[in-house]
Amino acid sequence: MGRYRSHYCIQANNNVGQAIKVAGWVESVRDIGKLVFFVLRDITGSLQVTVKKDSKYFDKAKELSLGDVVSVTGRIAERPEKMKNPKMKTGSVELICEELEVMSKSDRLPFIPGDPNVTEATRLKYRYLDLRRPEMQRNLIFRAKVMNAFREFLTSKGFIEIETPYLAKSTPEGSRDFLVPSRLHPGKFYALAQSPQLYKQILMVSGFDRYFQFPRCFRDEDLRGDRQPEFTQLDLEMSFVDMDDVMSLVEDAVKHVFKKTMGIEIKEIPRLDYEHVIEKYGTDKPDLRIKGLEIVHDGSVKVSLEGYEEKVKDMIGKKSFDNKMKSIEDNYDVKVSRFKQSIANGFVQIEGEKLDSLAAANELRRFIAYATNSIEEGFKVLWVVNFPLFELNEEGQITSAHHPFTSPRDEDLELLDKEPLRVRAKSYDLVINGWEVAGGSIRIHKPEIQAKVFKILGMSEEEYKKRYGFLLEAFKYGVPPHGGIAFGLDRFVAVMLGLNSIRDVIAFPKTKDGVDLMTGSPSEAPEEYLKEFRWLKIEKSKD
Repeated sequence: MGRYRSHYCIQANNNVGQAIKVAGWVESVRDIGKLVFFVLRDITGSLQVTVKKDSKYFDKAKELSLGDVVSVTGRIAERPEKMKNPKMKTGSVELICEELEVMSKSDRLPFIPGDPNVTEATRLKYRYLDLRRPEMQRNLIFRAKVMNAFREFLTSKGFIEIETPYLAKSTPEGSRDFLVPSRLHPGKFYALAQSPQLYKQILMVSGFDRYFQFPRCFRDEDLRGDRQPEFTQLDLEMSFVDMDDVMSLVEDAVKHVFKKTMGIEIKEIPRLDYEHVIEKYGTDKPDLRIKGLEIVHDGSVKVSLEGYEEKVKDMIGKKSFDNKMKSIEDNYDVKVSRFKQSIANGFVQIEGEKLDSLAAANELRRFIAYATNSIEEGFKVLWVVNFPLFELNEEGQITSAHHPFTSPRDEDLELLDKEPLRVRAKSYDLVINGWEVAGGSIRIHKPEIQAKVFKILGMSEEEYKKRYGFLLEAFKYGVPPHGGIAFGLDRFVAVMLGLNSIRDVIAFPKTKDGVDLMTGSPSEAPEEYLKEFRWLKIEKSKD
């Protein structure tokens, strides 16, 4: 295999009695006088190395410390029965050292990778050490397998992988753009692309028919556990399709990925109406693994506790329960009945504005189900369809529920002029275990409908031509009916692995404040760079 190794650690199991050479990092060292044991780790796992006292490398082995990079040549032997370690994949064998080369010494580690008491901030500051954890390596290897499985499926279906620009025109899509000043064009900016949306639609005009890529997307927005300022999508677009064409293909893709990477068969993927899931589950991202705890409407919103009464009674008065109820009340401006008498009657009543009450009911259902271990195993995948095309923002203005290029349903076209808030969209969200993992739509391809949508959104002709003129210009030359979808790849992988944060499936993530603790970014730019941008008014940070 090369100068430094002939085998990976995991291959030791198949080479008992054979001479091999392995390389990696020292994970632990034990000196028991006549023997030195140390555990060597590489990307495949760990292997115990034994150095005997009569070895000329014995003293060198005694001086090893955690994090040292070494190469070891020796012979694989069966461990004595009482020395076998079932927790290691190679726990039944060991490498008897014949040669030891120390290629790199390590300073004292600031923490031991895998120590559960280490804060996330420390792990992110020393991300290169945190990435040595088997769990993190498993996550990133699995992520790569998911991407390869998607790529395999899509290319087999005639999709062409095409890259689109990161430096783009600022065309706000609901989030703030990251702006990049142009040195060659003073006073002008690029925007880091929030998504490839407009480029992929233009690719359909260009006749490519089936496109996909794994783009990096950039959004300057407030962060949560499932958001990052830069993230990865699986983006695809198809020509001459309707909703069913896109959704059926995506269903097959998801089934292929689960089967290929986890050996799991996803059978049924139901399609549920938006209004139905809001009324029944209180959310457009329902977790179908939760059984019971149904939402009841009888003048107010209630959560039925049938089968949960005793469990919830035991929770009342406990700090975690009371804190959660207070949090729900504060977040949704509602009042949650949490007295034993209410529980005895078999429900929890939520008082407040209906949509807020429904959202609070969903959070309450999830909290009770998780707190009482009442979540089914496995994956529940579903579509939510028939979303509104428009919604009202906090200022009462009409905005796009998805984006302004989403097509209205044909049967609702006549409502555009009279009752736009009743218009339903040709859009679809893919939900797994209560998380939206993908969203897409059929796009508007008729100029008169697109102009009408822009007008409803409060844009003048001058404004929308300034923003999207290049797209509208392309549409003059023959645009096919088209549609697509974008997966949040980081979130999709996290859901598959049962993780709560996408930071655990990203090699070098930012914190919740958008900071890279390892590199110290964002940081001030060097003065010599700023001289190129004298036209910018830059205020120095006060930090």
